[in-house]
Amino acid sequence: MDELSSARERILEAAKAAFSERGFDGVSMEEIAQRAGVRKPLIYYYFPSKEVLFEEVWNRALEELENHIFKEVENENYYVRKIKRFLRAYIDFVTSRKVLSKVIEKERASVLDESGQGDVWKRLKRRYDDFLNRVAQLIEEGKKNELVNPEIDSQTAAKLITEALAASTTSGSVLKSIESFILSGLMGRTEP
Repeated sequence: MDELSSARERILEAAKAAFSERGFDGVSMEEIAQRAGVRKPLIYYYFPSKEVLFEEVWNRALEELENHIFKEVENENYYVRKIKRFLRAYIDFVTSRKVLSKVIEKERASVLDESGQGDVWKRLKRRYDDFLNRVAQLIEEGKKNELVNPEIDSQTAAKLITEALAASTTSGSVLKSIESFILSGLMGRTEP
């Protein structure tokens, strides 16, 4: 990795940490520069605005989340095991990748609220919507297999699941209870 790409990665890592701690509005480009050990103009060399920098951090966080949870279920054919693996992988992500989880959690409401936002925020929302659609497709698969209650709206369920799991930075027993609650709600019963 050459020095410029190394500086770019340091900027992204510093931004990720700062955004996870204080959110988009609570962080300045000066603070990110200090954390990354670079001068502020170098940040603007790579990222023309704080919004564009945040977009890169946001997209990477969602990509890592998707890779983590959907990789776990891609080769599973039995739906009940698939949904359980999905939920456990999501819980694992939230508990083991706290910085990325906090970036998503802190800014989800801002991303979903398009009022008065520019093009970058609209792209952030579309990217998050793509993620929610993948979760909804997993629920639809269960409905097609007659394992998920057909009355459940897949999009609403996807939002509830992702918000419940992302906000759950509590103990393992609480997360296990949330997992059981989600399974019960989707399938009308809990599976052992």
